[in-house]
Formats: sequence, C-alpha cells, structure tokens
Amino acid sequence: MGTAEMARRRVRRAPAGTFFRTSDFDGPRAAVLTALSRLHSDGELVRVRNGLYWKGVNSRFGKGRPDGSAAAIALAKGRGVGPTAWSATQVLGLSTQVPPIAELAVTGPAPKMEGVRFHTRNNTARRDLSYLEIAVLETLREFPRYAESDLFELAKKIDAFELMNKISLKKVEKVATFERSPRLRENLEALRGIRELAGA
Repeated sequence: MGTAEMARRRVRRAPAGTFFRTSDFDGPRAAVLTALSRLHSDGELVRVRNGLYWKGVNSRFGKGRPDGSAAAIALAKGRGVGPTAWSATQVLGLSTQVPPIAELAVTGPAPKMEGVRFHTRNNTARRDLSYLEIAVLETLREFPRYAESDLFELAKKIDAFELMNKISLKKVEKVATFERSPRLRENLEALRGIRELAGA
C-alpha cells in the first residue's frame, strides 16, 4: 500500500477534530506532504499551517477552523507543551483572568503561530509531563505572580487533580530538579510544608 492510500485511510478512520502532522505518518516526507495536500484539496482536511492539518467538524457552515490553542498544542506535541503565565493559573482554577492571547511553554525553539505566544524552556525532562503538570510547574516558577489565590489554594487544587489521576506532583518535583528557578524551589518547599501539615 502506498503512502497516499495509507494516509487517506488513517484520516478517514480518525474522528472529526483530529490534528495530523507530517511526522505522524510513515513514508518519505515529500510523499506524505503530497498526500496531505491532496486530502486538503479534496476537502477532507483543513490546512492549519505548514505540516499541520485538521480533520474539520462538518456543519452547514463548512468544516470551520480549529481552536488556536488546540492547534498550537498539536503543533508542539511531544515537546513538553503546557500553559504558562495567566493561561496556567486559569487552567488550574487559580485565576479568573482570561488572557487575551494563549501563552504556552515548550522545550526547544518556539514555533510561531498566530494567536498564541510560545515561551522557550531548556529543560528537556519536561517532555515527560502532561499539559496540566506543565501548568503546575509553570505556576510554581512564578507564584504568586499571575495567581489570585494563595499556596494553600494551590495545594488543594493539586490534591484534587491527583485524586482524579490528572497530575502527579512527584513527577513535577522530579522534573523541577532540572530547573534553574530559585523561586520554583522555594515555592515547592513551601508547598511540601503545607501538604505535610494538611496530612498531619
């Protein structure tokens, strides 16, 4: 089976709202690009930017466009991508501020995408963290900046997310050992003290 047919079958099996990157497909890059471009021309995919496509959601208005943040996360998949600044505290429920532009932290060179501001981080161990775990790490790097709550509230939010198996603070702490931020270390130490008191 050729690259084009494999790409077409995979796209057709995928649910609406799925993102596809050229790196997601086996085969020569040129052949993958040609296959995705043809699927775009046939109306099966929406081209978001070079190398990134989206299987649109059918409606009477057409397939539409994907959410900018979702597209940015798909673009930076596998690179420890997660929210930072107000975007991080809002995701964790520590702020009601709605940032005018989504802000995401990512390891390595920051990609460019309209409507999203990327921040480069050098700690490649972040690639082992989930989106929410990055939010916790980024919040602790800056806390209390960007937050409308104190560390006690942050501790409660982390406990709730851990109960839902959405984050692991142990993983965050392990990755934090490779970070250079003194404030992060101070906030983690304070957070440990709060959690120890709560468990006593």
